[in-house]
Amino acid sequence: MSKELAIIDLIAQLSGQTEALADDAYWDEPARLVYTTDMLVENRHFSLDYFTPQDLGWKAAAVNISDLAGMGAQLKCVLISLGLPEHLPLAFVSDLYQGFQSACQQFGGFIAGGDTVGSPTLTLNVTAIGTCPQGSHPGRRFAAQPGDWVIATGFHGLSKVGLEALTHQWPDYHTSKQAHLHPLPQIQAGQVLASQFERYALMDSSDGLADALIKIGHSSKQAVVVEQRKLPIHPEVRAYAQQEVTRNTVLNAEQVALDTVLYGGEDFQLVATVPAVDADILAHFHVIGRVGAASLTPGAYLTTEPSLPPVSLQLDQAYQHFQGESP
Repeated sequence: MSKELAIIDLIAQLSGQTEALADDAYWDEPARLVYTTDMLVENRHFSLDYFTPQDLGWKAAAVNISDLAGMGAQLKCVLISLGLPEHLPLAFVSDLYQGFQSACQQFGGFIAGGDTVGSPTLTLNVTAIGTCPQGSHPGRRFAAQPGDWVIATGFHGLSKVGLEALTHQWPDYHTSKQAHLHPLPQIQAGQVLASQFERYALMDSSDGLADALIKIGHSSKQAVVVEQRKLPIHPEVRAYAQQEVTRNTVLNAEQVALDTVLYGGEDFQLVATVPAVDADILAHFHVIGRVGAASLTPGAYLTTEPSLPPVSLQLDQAYQHFQGESP
């Protein structure tokens, strides 16, 4: 078990609120509100070598808005707390808040307050509050059932490629760089599910596609099985994989591309299981698998060839918040 999951388990035991901590956001059913919070720390989650203040403000808001999308909620407002080093000028703060404001305006919310303190490290903590109107139903991580379709928005792996390209100052990879600096929360796609289904599993893929599939599988006590041939792979991910083969003498570009898609992280797409798919669903999601194989234990699996057994996906290959160096 990762340290992050161990901490969540510890909090659940101390608070006695296991179900309240079962998702990336808290669903307050009587008030029909969703609450989430996330923190970004300089040289752990971002570098000012390639993030502009506006991009940083946008991303700090977007990662929280994505958690609302991962519950099928609409953005209401955000509260922003900043730990600011003394050397950063007021102009930096102004540009940072322009980024916050741009994200709020695009997704229909507003800045409702926050706090500022002096800090040796630039730290941004955002709390986002969302709503689920009457007639809509929030997605819960534990709601997958046998026979459900497994679906996902967009492309995975782009943010990982963008981070590599920005860190190493590679030319090209423009879509990937944008995916890393300026992610787009899938609010509309989440609301399509919330309006169509009373029961569906949903979360965002901020820690990677495999991470989301595994957590849905374990939380739902189901085997989530995805097909490799159905996973969409962006041309820039394929180009990155081929570059890695040439640069590092890696043997298999297809495997590099697949690992990037599954374990790259920070794509802020949505992963869901639903009992049915129609044109509205297919306008936002790719169908990538099914739920339920009696012979498999709960978790997530990848099928590569019909004649081969499914391969278990592993959380230890996904992003770990208490492991590794800063980007």
